Amino acid sequence: MSVVVERSPVPSWLSDRITNRHLVAIGVGWVTFFFVFPVLFLVVESINFGDGHPLQAYQRAMGGVYLAAFVRSFLYGIVTTLVTLALAYALAYYLVFSSKRVRLLLTLVVVPLWIAYIIRYFGVLLFFSPTGPLAQSFGIETDLLFTTTAVIIGLANAYLPFAVLPIYNSLNAIHHETINASRTLGAGQLRTIYSVVLPLSMPGVVAAGVIVFILSAGSFLGPDILGGSGQSMIANEIARAFLEAFNIQLASALAVIYTILLIGFIAIFNAVFDLQEALGNL
Repeated sequence: MSVVVERSPVPSWLSDRITNRHLVAIGVGWVTFFFVFPVLFLVVESINFGDGHPLQAYQRAMGGVYLAAFVRSFLYGIVTTLVTLALAYALAYYLVFSSKRVRLLLTLVVVPLWIAYIIRYFGVLLFFSPTGPLAQSFGIETDLLFTTTAVIIGLANAYLPFAVLPIYNSLNAIHHETINASRTLGAGQLRTIYSVVLPLSMPGVVAAGVIVFILSAGSFLGPDILGGSGQSMIANEIARAFLEAFNIQLASALAVIYTILLIGFIAIFNAVFDLQEALGNL
């Protein structure tokens, strides 16, 4: 009788020296150097130490075109998240419960992540352009370009894979016996989806929603390529303040305000959905 000894992928000399404290220190150090310190640097840069009010950059950042950009960014983020979640859930549900070519379709979902965002946004631009395939092949001309709708379509297209994967993971973890039990008890397909499948897949939905919202609300290329002057988001305004107006103080103030608003939004989201419990069940 032979005994099979499982070998750890981590060398013994390394696993003996690295403890949980070391792993925590690496994570804390990474967050500190690449998030906390940059934000503190932005706070210092945003304060006026010369003539005038110390917070004059913040006073300017909270009015006019910048306030509209903040509102627009979060509004676009919410709408994009809802649209993306609806599309992602339908696709993930099909992959788990109906498709016989799961690997092929999952590959098609992941492949766009290997393509640069700018190429994907230009693909949407070309598709809806008067000389694009939609107009040339089907004779359908639209006025979507450089509108809010075009920006939402572009953002949803770009971030769809980030929503499909966690939702697929949650749906795939549901035991088919649970669904069969619901059917046996007399529930129809829609009732089973609403009462059984959807609640059990909420961890994936919550994770997907957080990821898509953070990415879409802070998007720069989407509104820059597919939107017009009226679709500018806060990332575009920060770039203009820094690269065109060379106003580092204003750009830093905008970045600090956006970071605080985003953290506050996530805190509210966490209070409602309990992110720790939801993400822990993935």
